[in-house]
Amino acid sequence: EYFTYFCRKKDPRYRLLIQHLDTWINHWNNVSAWVTSEILRDETPKQRAAKIERLIDIAKQLKQLFSFNMLYAFITGFNNGSVRRLRKTWDQVSSRAQNSLSDLEDLMSPDKSFSAYRKHLGKVPRTVCSIPLLSLIIRDIEFFNVNSPKLKNGLWNFGKLRLIKNKISELERFKLIKPQLQIQPDEAILNFCRNIHTQMLPTAQFYDISLEREPRENAPASARPVSVSSLSSIATSSSS
Repeated sequence: EYFTYFCRKKDPRYRLLIQHLDTWINHWNNVSAWVTSEILRDETPKQRAAKIERLIDIAKQLKQLFSFNMLYAFITGFNNGSVRRLRKTWDQVSSRAQNSLSDLEDLMSPDKSFSAYRKHLGKVPRTVCSIPLLSLIIRDIEFFNVNSPKLKNGLWNFGKLRLIKNKISELERFKLIKPQLQIQPDEAILNFCRNIHTQMLPTAQFYDISLEREPRENAPASARPVSVSSLSSIATSSSS
């Protein structure tokens, strides 16, 4: 499906051929939006601060479980402009929680092509089940596809195909590793995750709700520096 995503866009079966990739992209975007929605749902700064701290604790658990894909979805949700501007809310978030979030943001920072994350992922033992940042794999493949030279006379650029194949093989390696933890499925939790898009506020109303929670002031609105930018623009390009 990764190969189809970039190389077979004119195929009439294109949407069918990438349906699983589309499902993943939509779920990632829904989780990120859910984090933002859960914070905006509470009416008082104290309630929102408590919600942020609980969500940060979940994000820390995602890191410990090597679930980097969902970790980045959480961080993107925290850094949504509708949440970032809530100065009164962030003022009540404990310094411990804010430091923990800053550490997670540093790990998943896009600086130098996500060098901190790539270095950290490289240290994860190959026997440990982990979920890499899938949007970054898409971006890497797109880079190979766009920047590798095209050959004349209709010849295939096997060097480019080899780079793409190696990146996809990297993903396949992660799929072959079985989880070490024997977790019993909880149907209620699974149903919640499957239907998470029904559990959140309308995304188009996020900023208006944010303004209702904390109206604009004369001072600059941003309560926290932004250290992480989203890859969702790359992801959503498939589902648009």
